[in-house]
Amino acid sequence: MSICLRRVLFSPVKQVTRLRLSLSVNMSMKAVVIHEYGDSSKLSYEDVPVPEPGPDEVLIKNQFAGLNFIDTYVRKGIMKIVQPGGIMGFEAAGTVEKLGSSVQGLSIGDRVAFAFMGSNAYAQYSKVATKYAVKVPDQLTMEQAASTLWQGFTAHAFACSSYPIKAGDKILVHAAAGGVGSLIIQIAKNAGAFVIGTTSTEAKAAKARESGADEVILYSQKDFVEEVNRITDGKGVNAIYDGVGKTTFLKNFNCLARRGTVVAFGGASGPADPLDVGILAKGSFYVTYGVNFHFVEDPAEYSQRAKELFNWLAEGKLKFSGGITVVPLSDVKKAHDMLEGRQTTGKVLLQP
Repeated sequence: MSICLRRVLFSPVKQVTRLRLSLSVNMSMKAVVIHEYGDSSKLSYEDVPVPEPGPDEVLIKNQFAGLNFIDTYVRKGIMKIVQPGGIMGFEAAGTVEKLGSSVQGLSIGDRVAFAFMGSNAYAQYSKVATKYAVKVPDQLTMEQAASTLWQGFTAHAFACSSYPIKAGDKILVHAAAGGVGSLIIQIAKNAGAFVIGTTSTEAKAAKARESGADEVILYSQKDFVEEVNRITDGKGVNAIYDGVGKTTFLKNFNCLARRGTVVAFGGASGPADPLDVGILAKGSFYVTYGVNFHFVEDPAEYSQRAKELFNWLAEGKLKFSGGITVVPLSDVKKAHDMLEGRQTTGKVLLQP
C-alpha cells in the first residue's frame, strides 16, 4: 500500500518537472542577433529558440548581460567571432535554470556568472559549459557579478601577468575612467604603485581619482607625454596600459622608462599605427598586445582569476567607481551608440 501511495504522490511531480523542462526547450526567447556586419542598426532584437544544454552544460536565465567595447568590433566585423545569424555578447550573470546530464557542482537556482567567446550573452537564456559558470558570492549583487568578469579578466591578466605591477612602479593608464582602466588603477594601487591616468574631461578625471589615480591628465587640454615626463622628472613610467590605440600608441614610447612595457589591448580611437621596432631601441622597451581570452583558456586559470576578482570585490579592494548603467536589452542599439560615443563611465549592463 505504501508503494502505491508513493506512485500516486510522486509521479505527477515528475511529470510536471518534465513538462516544464520540455516547454523551456521549445519556447522562444528574446535575443540580439547580428545578420550582417555594420553600425548599430544591424543589431536585431528578435525571437529565437531557447537553447538546450548538452551533458556538460547548464542553461542560465540571464539577469544582466555585460556590454564591452569588443562587442562593437564584433558587430562591425573587425573581429568575426560571431558569424552572421549568431547571437551577440560574451558576458552575463543569472541563475541556473537547467542542468546537463553530466553536470556536477552546480544546482538549479545557483547564482552564476560567465564570460567567454561565443557565450551568446545578449539573450534571455544562454547555455554555458560548466567550466565557465562561476558561482557568485552571497556578498555580491547580480549587477556586480555581471560587471566583473570580462573587464575584470582583462585588467587582471594585463596588470598581473602581461606586466605584473609591483610596489614602487610608476604606471600610466589611458582611458582611466573606463571599466578596464578603473580596475587596472585599483589593482595597481593595491600593489603599491604610483598611477597616472588620462581622460578627456574633468568629469571623467574625477572618476579616475575615485579609483585611486595619483595624477590625472586631461589629454584634450595637455600633451600627455609632456605631462608624464614632468610628473616623473623625465624618467618616464614603468608600464603603460593602452586601450585607446591610434592617438596614443606611438607617443607612449616617448614617456616610457628604460626597459618599460607598453601593454596594448584595444583601439577606441582606431587601430594603432604600425610600429617600427627600431623605436624599442630607445630604451630597450617591451611591447605586448593582450587579448583577455588567451589568459583564461585554461579552466583552472579561468576559475582562479574569477574567484580572485570576486573576492577582491567582496572585500572592498575593487569598486566600480564609474557606476553601473542598466539599459533594456531591447535598447541595445542605443547602448552601443553610447559606448562608441564615449558617453559612458564605468559599466553598461543590458537587462533581458
